[in-house]
Amino acid sequence: MTALLSARGVVKSYGRTQALRGVTLAIEAGEIVAVTGPSGCGKSTLLHCLSAILRPDAGETSYRGERLDEWSEAERSKLRRSEFGVLFQFGQLVAELTAAENVALPLLLAGTKRSEARTAALAWLERLGVESLADSPPGEMSGGEQQRTALARALVTEPRVLFADEPERKR
Repeated sequence: MTALLSARGVVKSYGRTQALRGVTLAIEAGEIVAVTGPSGCGKSTLLHCLSAILRPDAGETSYRGERLDEWSEAERSKLRRSEFGVLFQFGQLVAELTAAENVALPLLLAGTKRSEARTAALAWLERLGVESLADSPPGEMSGGEQQRTALARALVTEPRVLFADEPERKR
């Protein structure tokens, strides 16, 4: 049986700094995996390679048996909008957009009608207890509210895989 998500011999460097040195792992459907380690050890880089944000310099990453590292940026981007949800370490909300607009963004990029995208966004904001902030920009939210809004954005497409980079609870 093929793993849902896998890495084999993944190497990634930033200039002369090698962030990943031959990482190999396999993740099965339904499995919850936590990657831990000290700051700067490559956890975020591994997440970015597995989620097809970055291509490894060497080795391979696969999803459902298909080599992601061989896909074009457009193909990888489409996969991230449909199958993967990514919760970034610092939320990465768009400052100029409201909470509802931030959450609706992945749906809009995938071609969903604006009214349907807003309805889905509002439902996720309600599920996460921040529906009162729907029309507020990130600058008017606490860190925890921003993180829950970012989580709603990561989940609004109902992804098969959720990647969370340093998903600590903020208050």
